This record gives sequence, structure tokens and C-alpha cells, in this order.
Amino acid sequence: MLKKIFLLGVIVLVAGGTASPVIAQGFNAFNLQMLHASGYKLGRDRTTTLTGEWSNAWRYGDNFAFIDTAHPFTGEPATYSEWLSRLSLSDLFGREISAGPVQDLLLAGNLKRGDGYRGYLAGMGVRLDVPGFNFFNVNGMHRNDPNLPGSTRQLNMSWGGTFTTGAIHWEFGGFLNWAAAEGISGTGAYSHPNLLTQPQLMFDLGRLLGGGPDHIYAGVEWQVWRNKFGIDGFDESVLQAAIKLKL
Repeated sequence: MLKKIFLLGVIVLVAGGTASPVIAQGFNAFNLQMLHASGYKLGRDRTTTLTGEWSNAWRYGDNFAFIDTAHPFTGEPATYSEWLSRLSLSDLFGREISAGPVQDLLLAGNLKRGDGYRGYLAGMGVRLDVPGFNFFNVNGMHRNDPNLPGSTRQLNMSWGGTFTTGAIHWEFGGFLNWAAAEGISGTGAYSHPNLLTQPQLMFDLGRLLGGGPDHIYAGVEWQVWRNKFGIDGFDESVLQAAIKLKL
């Protein structure tokens, strides 16, 4: 029953987030990234990952989706995807809901899908005004993995900002996810609390090479995962080389 409630809530949010075209003050942004590093745990030590991202703002909220494809050139790719959709309470009620650094409150729904994995999340989000950042979002959601008994909670943060040092134009973005334990402790159907963050620092390579600005970026992404996949004691820290193409 709980899974059905989560799924219904997410479907409503996703439907709301796509029922109307993006209006003039909104945007659609797409990018394609390639990342490579060694030192991963619970899988291949050396991995290349292709990532496609889409972000969108429209009249009543925002959307973010991505698809990761690990080791895509080996004939045995592994995929993982998410879709986060949020509805602005300020826009829904036609009046500004803000206080201090809080710019808006939002209803949030999140679908997660990987090889043999599904996740359903629903809750609330805030849009924050943080100096030095173009955006800073925090979402607190109830999370349900149908492969595990019960449910749990998750905190998500995402951010993005730009700055320059001399002739170099930089982007600093990323996310942090923290999920509490889920399942039955002492059994195989148990996921320990885990934290995953991937801060990314990129510079505008195309601008430096004399091409058009804001198209080709290069840099690094640092993946830190405590209790990876909810497995106690499996901690990972990997610095990944990254290149990004904005479409």
C-alpha cells in the first residue's frame, strides 16, 4: 500500500510537471558528460560513465532527470536513471511563499531506476538564496525501496554556481544524498544509512580554445560514497576526470 501511495504521488507530480509546455520565463537545458577514473568499489576498478542530463523550469515548478551508463563500450553496459519533479507552492497558490533565504516551498517527487532496483520518493523541497550560487535546492522526502520491507527518509541537496579567475570561467555544481537505514536489521533485506556526494568543478574549455563560450567544459568530479549501496563499511572516494558538452 505504501509503495502505491508513493507511486501515485510521484505520478501526479510528474504529470503536473509535463502537462503544460515551458513558458517564456522557463528554460530547457541539456548536457552530455563523459567521466573516467579507477578505484571504484563493488564493481570494476576502472570505469567510464556516460551521463545525459536534462533540467527544466516552467510555470509551476521544475524538473531534473539524468541517465548514467557505466562502461558503455564493453558490450555490458549498466544503466541508472532518476527523475525529480517539483511543484512550486508560490506558483500554485498565486502568492509568494518565502522567508529569509527561503525563496519558495515545493512539492517534490522522485523516481529512481537501475538494474534490478526501483525507488519511489515523495516529500517537500525548498529553493534557497545562497550567496555565490545560481541555485541551491534542498529536498526532504520519504523513500520506499520495494525490494526492502518498510520505508525510510532521504535528504537531497543540489547546487550550482559560476565564477572566474582571470580568463578562466568556472562552474561548480553537484549534489549530496543522505538516506537513512531501510529494511530489517540483521538480515539480508537491510540497507545501512548511506551518503553519496558528487561535487564537480569544470572550466570553460571551448572559450579558452577560441571557440564559442558555454559549450565544452572539462574538469573533475569527486565521488564520495559512505556505505555504498547501503553496505556497512564499503566507503568509496574517487576523483573522476570529466568532460561536458552543453547541447
